[in-house]
Amino acid sequence: MMLAVLSDVVRNLVLLIILVTIIEMILPRKDFRPFLNMVIGLVLMLMLLMPLRKLLQLPGAIETVLELRETITDEEVARRQQILEQLNWDLTLKQYRMLVEKKINNTLQAAGLEVTSLTLEMEEDINHLEFGVPRQIKVMARRAKAAGAIEPIKPIEVEINSDEKEFPQAVRKSDLEQQVAEMLGISREIVEIYVLDT
Repeated sequence: MMLAVLSDVVRNLVLLIILVTIIEMILPRKDFRPFLNMVIGLVLMLMLLMPLRKLLQLPGAIETVLELRETITDEEVARRQQILEQLNWDLTLKQYRMLVEKKINNTLQAAGLEVTSLTLEMEEDINHLEFGVPRQIKVMARRAKAAGAIEPIKPIEVEINSDEKEFPQAVRKSDLEQQVAEMLGISREIVEIYVLDT
């Protein structure tokens, strides 16, 4: 740092000497010499004071850098790097999950179905060889409504103290399971697609 300041001073002095020599050669009369000497003296004083000001500020700057180095240890840097890597893996997994869900939705929409619920379990261990690979896919779908179609109103039944609840019947669609499995490049055994009978 000190060497850089000194080299700047020397360079500026050399430039000033060259500039003064050129100006003296251009000036027509010697009457301007006192004014020129006064201006050169002022410029020279400013040139010498600027590096001195930098040198006076230098210890404070060094102390700040040293304080910063003391507060941030190698362990802290490693910990922050690990947090950033985990965040990166989490974001990657989230984006991949959204992509898989979108592909499943598009495949079922092409078959005239709409997804009512989708459960997607994936390998979330970043150290595992199959990180991000789906482990289990369960889809509940129903026939898509035609645009502008109005669904008929079902009669309301009120039952008091009934422990039995009826759920709509669903049919498992192995052809869609095969199609989704092939699209994702996974085993058909982990894909379950049910279509509600309504």
